[in-house]
Amino acid sequence: METIEELEQYVRTPEGSQDQTSWYKLGGLYRQSERWGDALNAYAKCMELGASNAAREATEAIKRILDYRNKDWMP
Repeated sequence: METIEELEQYVRTPEGSQDQTSWYKLGGLYRQSERWGDALNAYAKCMELGASNAAREATEAIKRILDYRNKDWMP
């Protein structure tokens, strides 16, 4: 499974909905597409299914991106 569509379809299946790796991959694809909310949700599901340091780190990275503010051009 290489595309967002393929992974979205897979995680809707009973087997896929419990596949931590697929949720992590889906989060990564969403992140690459700058679909931040979808990425955070996919990583949250990944973490819900088991301890995943990579998903936790990716979540923190997205939060840093979303919290970033360039003080040189934004008040």
